[in-house]
Amino acid sequence: MGSWIPFTRGIQFSSSEDPVLYLKDPDGMSRDERRKMLDKLAELNDMSYKEFGDPEINTKVQQYEMAYRMQTEVPDIMDLSKESDDTVKMYGPDCLVPGTYAANCLLARKLSENGVRFVQLYHRGWDQHGDLPNQMAMQAKDVDQASAALITDLKQRGLLDETLVIWGGEFGRTNYSRGKLDVKNYGRDHHPRCFSIWMAGGGIKSGMVYGETDDFGYNIVKDGVHVNDFHATVLNQLGIDHEKLTFKSRAADTALPM
Repeated sequence: MGSWIPFTRGIQFSSSEDPVLYLKDPDGMSRDERRKMLDKLAELNDMSYKEFGDPEINTKVQQYEMAYRMQTEVPDIMDLSKESDDTVKMYGPDCLVPGTYAANCLLARKLSENGVRFVQLYHRGWDQHGDLPNQMAMQAKDVDQASAALITDLKQRGLLDETLVIWGGEFGRTNYSRGKLDVKNYGRDHHPRCFSIWMAGGGIKSGMVYGETDDFGYNIVKDGVHVNDFHATVLNQLGIDHEKLTFKSRAADTALPM
């Protein structure tokens, strides 16, 4: 939301009437009164800083100002009623229902558009050990259109080249059946060996597929990517040298001297 201080802790939005809790001014206090109070508080803190030179004083002032910017900007960003009919059609009708994945994708575009540096979306319920035909159809309906719309929307607004989109899960899934085996009900198990992640924007080469599994989708047969290498690639696209964040340590199974 504008010029937020980088590397602050993330905020989890709620689908309730108040997307960010405790953001509203208390009853009886107007926005002008809040602004005047913060200005006076900043003057007092500045006097203290000049006397003691403690940098934490300025940090507190910045936190107060960040909270005020959230108060003034969050309500407008969270308001999806001003989106065009074409935008709603692109994301799907669920994008106007708070808390849905489609609404979160649309919100992610608005947050990125307003300078938020990191946005994370969750879509739960992928643990299909059974009833895969029904559940997977519903999951795909939830995420496919909205995910494609987010990419398209970022691109048409000139944001995709500077926004790195990463889509993935926590582990892979076997492509063979688990549990019941009939036309209407079967499942899959966890698969630690290989699974797919896709990225878009942020300087990523489009249309490229890297890595290959065997015919059963079980073992890696070509160009395997370790999670550390994947992280290094992501950090590189963000302009960060991953080696500056790498620290050597003992392996977890190394015996320590008694």
